[in-house]
Amino acid sequence: MKLDQKDIQILKLLQNNARLSNKELAVALDIAPSTCHERLKKLTQKDFFKAFNADLNLKKLGFNIEVLVAVRLKKHEREVVNSFIQKLHSLKGVIRFYHLAGETDFMLHVAVENSNSLRSFIMDELANFSFIDHIESSLIYHDECLHNLSYNDIIH
Repeated sequence: MKLDQKDIQILKLLQNNARLSNKELAVALDIAPSTCHERLKKLTQKDFFKAFNADLNLKKLGFNIEVLVAVRLKKHEREVVNSFIQKLHSLKGVIRFYHLAGETDFMLHVAVENSNSLRSFIMDELANFSFIDHIESSLIYHDECLHNLSYNDIIH
């Protein structure tokens, strides 16, 4: 599916605020609500949206520390990698993870209540996985999602 300017505008508007109604989108795009609905339906069917999420204020929920944890595995066999991924799904505090190529095998975005919780997460939960070779954590001082990228900024 080739995207036109209206499709790109829909993606950009919803990336900034996924709670916009069809009517609000149609007004912003200066098109009929029925046309907007059909475009949105097609974009959804063609998997242009991975998900519609709420960006939670973690501090309000008691998670005062956010950390990126880099993990390097001893082995890169499919069974080991899959086992580690399964473990990540069971760990409290893991918000998101990335399986990477390069020196770091996994990058975890973790939120915890305090420094003792972070220590416990790393020492008691993560480090007991037998195939971990190296763990390195980096405290996040500030995060910001740059939703203002246009389609042309991303795809050249």
